[in-house]
Amino acid sequence: RDAATINHESKIDWLELNTRGTHLLFRDKKRSLHLYDIKQQARHTLLNYCSYVQWVPGSDVVVAQNRGNLCVWYSVESPDRVTNFPIKGEVEDIERSKGRTEVIVDEGINTVSYALDESLIEFNTLLEDRDYDQAVEVLEPLELTPETEAMWHQLLSAAVEDKRLVVAQRCSAALGDVAKAQFLGAINADAKRAAAAEGGGASDGLGNYAVKARLAMMAKQWKVAEGLLLENGQTEACIQMYRDMHRLDQAVAVAHAKQHEGADDLRREHLEYLKSTGQEEAAGAVKEQEGDYLAAIRFYLKGGLPGRAAAVVVRHQARSPFDGSLIEEIASSLKRAEMYERAGELFDALDRTAEAKDAFVRGHAYRRAVELCRRPRSNLSHEVVELEEAWGDYLVEVKQVDAAINHFIEAGQSVKAIEAAMECRNWKKALEIVDAQSGQGGGGQGGQGGGANKFQAYYRRIARHYEAAHDYEAAERCFLRAGEAAEAVEMYCRADRWEAAHKVAVGYMTDAEAALLYTKRARELEANARWKEAEKMYLTVKEHDLAINMYKKNRMYDQMIRLVGTFRKDLLAETHLHLAQQLEGDRNYREAERQYLEAKEWKSVVQMYRANELWEDAIRVAKNHGGAKASQQVAYAWAVSLGGEAGATLLKKFSLLDQAIEYAMESGAFAHAFELTRIGAKSKLPEVHLKYAMFLEDEGRFKEAEDEFVKADKPKEAIDMYVHQQDWAGAMRVAENYDPTSVLDVQLAQAKTCVERKEWSKAEAMFLKAKRPEAAIRMYQEHKMWEEALRVAEDYL
Repeated sequence: RDAATINHESKIDWLELNTRGTHLLFRDKKRSLHLYDIKQQARHTLLNYCSYVQWVPGSDVVVAQNRGNLCVWYSVESPDRVTNFPIKGEVEDIERSKGRTEVIVDEGINTVSYALDESLIEFNTLLEDRDYDQAVEVLEPLELTPETEAMWHQLLSAAVEDKRLVVAQRCSAALGDVAKAQFLGAINADAKRAAAAEGGGASDGLGNYAVKARLAMMAKQWKVAEGLLLENGQTEACIQMYRDMHRLDQAVAVAHAKQHEGADDLRREHLEYLKSTGQEEAAGAVKEQEGDYLAAIRFYLKGGLPGRAAAVVVRHQARSPFDGSLIEEIASSLKRAEMYERAGELFDALDRTAEAKDAFVRGHAYRRAVELCRRPRSNLSHEVVELEEAWGDYLVEVKQVDAAINHFIEAGQSVKAIEAAMECRNWKKALEIVDAQSGQGGGGQGGQGGGANKFQAYYRRIARHYEAAHDYEAAERCFLRAGEAAEAVEMYCRADRWEAAHKVAVGYMTDAEAALLYTKRARELEANARWKEAEKMYLTVKEHDLAINMYKKNRMYDQMIRLVGTFRKDLLAETHLHLAQQLEGDRNYREAERQYLEAKEWKSVVQMYRANELWEDAIRVAKNHGGAKASQQVAYAWAVSLGGEAGATLLKKFSLLDQAIEYAMESGAFAHAFELTRIGAKSKLPEVHLKYAMFLEDEGRFKEAEDEFVKADKPKEAIDMYVHQQDWAGAMRVAENYDPTSVLDVQLAQAKTCVERKEWSKAEAMFLKAKRPEAAIRMYQEHKMWEEALRVAEDYL
């Protein structure tokens, strides 16, 4: 069988019973120390913080440490009596040997011992062994302190329980309780007389009824003492006991029960005692018990107890009518004491119905008033409605609003009933009343009828409640009955229930109203950065441009492009381009690149990167979208911007030096081409000179072209240039200076030109100069100039 069950909110980290098994000492994880008395089933908190605790071996003494204090409880029966010693270290152990008990404290460098009072520790052992005499000897030399006082009390209780009356008397004397000491002395005397009467021997007289009765008196067990005395015919002693204890009512009861001859005198004495001590209520009760109702009423009125006086009249009016003036006096006293309900009961018992009703109303006893008015033959049934309303008003005033609802309904005050139901948050009841009063009990959705208009404000309030409680269907019904379809739509929008919102909007709003509401709500959502919800609202009413513009304003370009691609495909490329330009202005080049490319404007990307000297990105884009030639152009531009050796080094890094030279030549930038060639590609220098010569030739700058052809080691090209221009002197000069093998060719070419011009003499001279007489003869033959042909043949062949 369980001796006790202890409920505790924290985990226990230490617990131990004392040696007698009467007290449990335990400490929890929060370091709080508790003592549990198993016999009394009571728990006491000894310390709020405890770092060390232990029973002193072989005793009921508790030693614990609370930070800088050593705490000792010599008596566990008095947990509030504690002895404290200031210490500087931590308690390590308790040592008990050779009649000495010490607490060992580690102070860091030194170990200090604190001696406990061995006599106080020994006391507990003696008490456990019931060696009360020795316990008295231990306590007598000690000064009366809170600890020793608790031990004297403990010894007194144990001695009385074991009927060691002499020891108990000594304890009372030590504690200064003279009355109890004298009373115990008297009990001892009675016990000795009883023992002597029983013949002495082994009898101690404690079994005598008189001794038992006195012990019961000391324990205030009056009925036990009364029973012992009356069983042994000691009526007089029993009466005297009650008289001594000033319990005359019990003395009178005993006297009457035993038909004591002095019962009447005792009753009168009791009544006089009550009157002299101002106990009019008790005196009135005595008189009422005796049947003297008039005297009882007088006592009650004198004692300021008109309610008791009225109760006497109500109980006994039928059998013993009372004087009217007395009744009025009682009624006046009740009114002065504001005991209106009792006054109502009094008037009701006297069949003064109207006065009873007024008294009940003044005393807020509306139930009694209504019941009174509803009685047959009360002639007050017409006042029930008014009383019900007043009852409801009173309940609202005293904050019993829920109870007032039905009374307002009974009084036909529907508005007050609705307000009361809402105030006490009985929304279901409020809705029932509103439905009943507005004619919507059938569950209709409309709220535009004449009866409903009066209650629209209530429907709105109820709807707000159901919305807050997430009962959206009920809230919708209330909004619709209030004619507030727009509110229902907004509610569903706030709850992200778009389908339900759309259903209400389609069913109960015009297109223009829905569009206006959705647009307004979307702007609110937009202002709160709830973009997705705002988009849904815009798209629901086909305001695509507003949704697009929302994302544009907030730089959410991906979302903007998504909507443009869905609803404005014809503007998609233009939108990409516009965004790209805006992003470029914001120096967001990566995003701008993406938008340019979406718009198929890769050249704009290259130009953007070039303008911002992001050449690597420019080359990357040009290569990916314009091919190798485009990337060469960009690389060349980069090199030009760098100039000199840095530009050439850059082109080498990208393996674009040759291509850059080619592009420079194609672009007519021969100075840059020469520079690049000299720095990084000297082997291409003749080629650059050649192409530069050809460029100069095309430009008509023949002398400069001649120099470049020569530098390119292409004198033949310079000769051909002069031949083509029929600049025979120039051609001959170049041939003679740089390519003598071509002199003959120049002469022949000049001769052919003369032939074409029909300058036969010059042609002949040139053919002969070129040592080609046969060519001159052939010329004359072809043109039928036979005489000239024969002449040349005769002269040179």
